[in-house]
Amino acid sequence: MKKSATARAVFALCRVMVVGDTCVSEEGMATIVGRDKRYQVCGRAHGFYDAGELIRQHKPDVLLIEPFLEDRDGIRWIEDLAKEYPHTRMLIVSRQSEQTYAERGLQAGAAGYWMKNGSEEELLRAVETVAAGKIYVSPLIASLALEKFAQREALPQGLDVLTDRELAVFALIAAEQGVGRIATTLGISRTTVETHCQNIKSKLRYPNAEALKRGARELLATPRAPQTS
Repeated sequence: MKKSATARAVFALCRVMVVGDTCVSEEGMATIVGRDKRYQVCGRAHGFYDAGELIRQHKPDVLLIEPFLEDRDGIRWIEDLAKEYPHTRMLIVSRQSEQTYAERGLQAGAAGYWMKNGSEEELLRAVETVAAGKIYVSPLIASLALEKFAQREALPQGLDVLTDRELAVFALIAAEQGVGRIATTLGISRTTVETHCQNIKSKLRYPNAEALKRGARELLATPRAPQTS
């Protein structure tokens, strides 16, 4: 007996899991993706531990993930997930600057990077691209990558001089975390954090700790939503 068209369609659904940084973000992305009949939203989460458990449980085809949760090292998390679930295609969704994090996220194992200020159509295009086994980045990042590859001009020296761990420390400084909290979050010693801070100051030419904090906030701090009365 031949399978019905409905049965074939259900069989072909791409299973998508959504991990947002808030309930609203998670629900919004799940709603947008769920309206497309090509996808089945198989799980939703917005906390680090809940997300990890659901990923292990569902092993989705595509994972829409905001990795910068609870002041964790998001790039390291992506790297760990890519090793543990090599058949899951990861699309990073974030408010964090794609010029800072997109290349690092892709190198860590993600298949795409979508900024949250994009449109619903762009999000669905990103999911479609990643689900098809391709890499999704914005036109800006694609252009920068081509320029870098072609070496038409030297790209400005910036945060690309930092190692992944130094960037993680820099991001936590931007989140106004102290040395002790950063050490706990990243599972390293205070001395190691202080060494990373010294290296960052040297590489980015910050004269002191206050300049380092100010620079981190200017470059990496996520804009806060306006207060409503």
